[in-house]
Amino acid sequence: MNHAMLPVLLEGSLLLGIYLLAILATSPFRTRVEGESRKDLSAGLRSFLRLTARPLAVLIISHVVIQLLRLNDGAATWLEGHPKHAAAWLTFWLVVLALGVIEAVIQLGFRLRDKPFRIPQLMRNIARGLILLLAAFAILKYQLGINISPLLASTALVTAVVGFALQGVLGNLLGGMSLHVVGSVMPGDWVAIGDTEGEVIETNWRETRLRTVAGHIMIIPNSTVASSVVHNMTRPTPLRRHAVHVGASYSDAPGEVLEALLESAHAVPEVLREPEPSAYAVEYKDFGINYRLRFWTNRFFDRTAVEGDVMRMIWYQFKRRGIEIPFPMSDKLLNDFMAVVFRQRRMPPENLDIQHMVRDLQRSDFAGRLLVDEKGQTLLSEDDLGSLAPAIRRVRFTAGETIFRQGEPGESCYVLVRGRVRGRVEYNDLRQAHEFDLGPGSLFGEMSLVTDLPRTATLVSSGETEVLVISREAFTRLLALRKEIPEILARIVAQRSGANLEALERLKSMGSLNVAETLKRENILSRFLRLLGVNR
Repeated sequence: MNHAMLPVLLEGSLLLGIYLLAILATSPFRTRVEGESRKDLSAGLRSFLRLTARPLAVLIISHVVIQLLRLNDGAATWLEGHPKHAAAWLTFWLVVLALGVIEAVIQLGFRLRDKPFRIPQLMRNIARGLILLLAAFAILKYQLGINISPLLASTALVTAVVGFALQGVLGNLLGGMSLHVVGSVMPGDWVAIGDTEGEVIETNWRETRLRTVAGHIMIIPNSTVASSVVHNMTRPTPLRRHAVHVGASYSDAPGEVLEALLESAHAVPEVLREPEPSAYAVEYKDFGINYRLRFWTNRFFDRTAVEGDVMRMIWYQFKRRGIEIPFPMSDKLLNDFMAVVFRQRRMPPENLDIQHMVRDLQRSDFAGRLLVDEKGQTLLSEDDLGSLAPAIRRVRFTAGETIFRQGEPGESCYVLVRGRVRGRVEYNDLRQAHEFDLGPGSLFGEMSLVTDLPRTATLVSSGETEVLVISREAFTRLLALRKEIPEILARIVAQRSGANLEALERLKSMGSLNVAETLKRENILSRFLRLLGVNR
């Protein structure tokens, strides 16, 4: 072996041995801190040790080894002949130590200020490697006196070749770094990138992964994400505005249509009360007026379901209010059609409808509980009930719709024909409200109608529900059918009211009313006679 190569081999073996010793000595200090609290000072100190322990240990071990080598005459002679090599080695690790201290101090400052350190680990490693490479070149040139021009030329050539060959990979890498630094797309966000929409489940140096509504995993290169318009529906706030468009005929008053639209929005739990929903008449068309309903939610990513619920509520609201959703037609056909509709609204129900309505009334609590005498005999015949039918409406509700609320004035009562209704009664001095369920045939809301007191409960449809609405007009007709009906109804209502008096007095909506006086049999009977126009 060439004796000139011996010092070089000895130097290389010495440096390699020192590096391995440094790794072994500092491995206990390599603690992961990414998952800990940013405000945790101990985690910040551990991060400080993790970044500075290795170069500090290398410097200490190097100094000890150099001092031990000086005790050997041969090694001391070699060290005296190569003083720049030991100094260059120590200088390089001093640069590594200084770089670690700077990074650790910056991370500790972010932790103490409770702010995320957004530069990803890969970008930090690349930046650290470039700085150390520049430091190595400077040490070779200025401390060891080595001409680094050929090395720089070859490095630049290799960098150009590699960059050209890996330009797609580097584009994704740089795009991923910019996304991490800016924080525009983070895991958990619901975003739309181009035509792809979904929840961000992962971001790395190459790609961003989305889970769509249908459950598909879409992998998008970071270069595409960085060059696209990103619609982030989660940050800085998930609050978003929706818009639903619907038309109504010219025969329907815009004020009533707008009221129905707002009521439909309020009936959907996902619609926020603040900001308030708003509705506008936006355009006059040949076949009707177009309206726009705007409302706000925190679930814009689920807008299909939310807007679908609102539109479902609109149909039921329009049906109950007699508001027609028009379809394109000529002016003459539209006018003729609306004239027919206008007349039909004021026509009495057909005979078949009346028969169905009478049958529903006979099977319900309306006839079974109210319209019976002391012997249990039904007071009204089919013809009597049929005479009430023109003043009774058949109305449909959908799941989640409120039929009436506790404390509201009551101008009608209801017979449940199909479906189920959930009731809720709230008391002033009880935290937990009383809830109950009603099935087909149930009569509810009659207490407010016969006593003129506010509603004592809130009734909400549990599903697709159909009810018969007995208005004040129909109730007045009922009182006039038989002279004994007012007396019997007054007695029955007074008995039921007395049994529930204590509960009624605790209702929030009844606090300021003299309930006991209002529910006396004599007062109820007087109210019935006033409805009939009889003075006592």
